[in-house]
Order: sequence, then C-alpha cells, then structure tokens
Amino acid sequence: MPELPPRRRVVLHLPVDLADWLQGFAEISHRSVDDVVRPLVEAEKARVDANRHRREPGPG
Repeated sequence: MPELPPRRRVVLHLPVDLADWLQGFAEISHRSVDDVVRPLVEAEKARVDANRHRREPGPG
C-alpha cells in the first residue's frame, strides 16, 4: 500500500453563510468538507503553477 503524504490541518475563517453552504453542500453530496475543498484548492494550485511556468524565462 502506498504511503500517504504528510497532512497538516488548516483552519479557515469564512463568513457564516459561506460556511453553512459548504457544510450543506458536503452533506447533500455525501462527501466531507475536505473532499469538497481539496479539488478546488488543487485546481487553483495547478492554475497558479501553470501561470508561473509560462512567465518563467526560458533557457538562452
């Protein structure tokens, strides 16, 4: 079985309405809040990494 990467807990301070929506969405989609948020954060990280890669000067 592959080893899982280390994990760190992150606390977010969200407006009550957004936190309630997130919790409700996770419940109706039968997922945890972690499972809802993780792909969003991973997609944003990929977008930022791609933009950074395009801006880096090439060799020469």
